Parts: sequence; structure tokens; C-alpha cells
Amino acid sequence: MTQYRLLISREVLHQLRTLEQAAKTQQPGGLRAREYRALRAGLRALANGDEAAFDGKRLGFKTHDLSDCAEIKLPVIPESRGDRALGPSHRLIYREFTPDDDGPPYREVLCFEHRGNDRPFEVAAQRLGRETGKRLNLLRGVADQRPGPVRQPLPLDLARALKGLASPRGATTPSGALHPSAASHAVRRPPEPLRDR
Repeated sequence: MTQYRLLISREVLHQLRTLEQAAKTQQPGGLRAREYRALRAGLRALANGDEAAFDGKRLGFKTHDLSDCAEIKLPVIPESRGDRALGPSHRLIYREFTPDDDGPPYREVLCFEHRGNDRPFEVAAQRLGRETGKRLNLLRGVADQRPGPVRQPLPLDLARALKGLASPRGATTPSGALHPSAASHAVRRPPEPLRDR
């Protein structure tokens, strides 16, 4: 099983901390506590290469080109239409990069959102700076048939941001968050421990 280094966007890191605090103020099983557990489970799955334990798929082009991304579907809110269950309510969207060193590959976590109104895809597109209706030439000629995202070369801006931030054993430092369109970058592994208490 492949291990991955996670690059968590500033927004997702803030969301994780906010959900953790909100979960502490709720009764067990409250919405924020369920969202917090689902997000932690999703991050753990992405870091450990266990995304196949969840429904999910590689994304494509609808209103925005997200063909370099994939999603995992996380159950938080039971939803139905009539007598038909609608399936997992939330999406965790990510993309993947080859390592620039001898360490494990990277997975960049872009967003965690409720699926309603295509919100996860809109948020991911916004965070990546993708224009509506514009198809990108990101994956032209790539023949990767895995269900997850196509592993791409690490973009130059991310590689520069990571220089000097990795420890000798390849782990990343908990000094901030990573966002490819942000002016300053830092790297963040999922909070430790990721075991449910």
C-alpha cells in the first residue's frame, strides 16, 4: 500500500480546526462532529492510500476542467429523495503529484464540501483558479487508467515551496498550509494522531 504526503490547503486546514472546536461544543453525533470525523477519515484514507474504501472517481470537465482531480465520497448526513437513499453527502477533492525527492508521492487536498449544487467542484475550481467553460491541456496524451487522479509532475511553484520544508526522512513540517495560488506556501501533514478517540 502506497503512503502519501498530504498538502492541505489553508482553507481545509482552517475548516478542520473549526470543525474540531465546534464538535467539542455539541452533543455526540452532532452535525459538526460528524463532519469533523468524516474529514479526518478522508484525510487518513488519502494519506494511507485507502481511498478505495470509499466511493469516488476521477473528475472531468463539466463547468470547470477538474480532470487532474479526484474525489472521495464521505457519508455525513443521511439524505434521501422519496424512498431512495442519495448516498454519501460530502466530497473531498484532491490531486496527486510525483515526488521531487526519494519520498512518497504528494496528494494535495483542495476542499471538503457538501455535494449540493455542485459546491465541491465550484470550490475546487475556485481554489485552483480554473475558469468556467475553459478546458485545460493538463492531461493530453496521459494514459493513466487508475480510478484516482492522474499523478502529475510536481508543479514548479509547489516544488519551490517545499524546498527546505521537508525533514531528512521525507516528512513534512507542520508549519502551515499549502495552496498553489497563494503567494506564500507551507506544507502540512494531517494532524496527529488521526485515530478516533
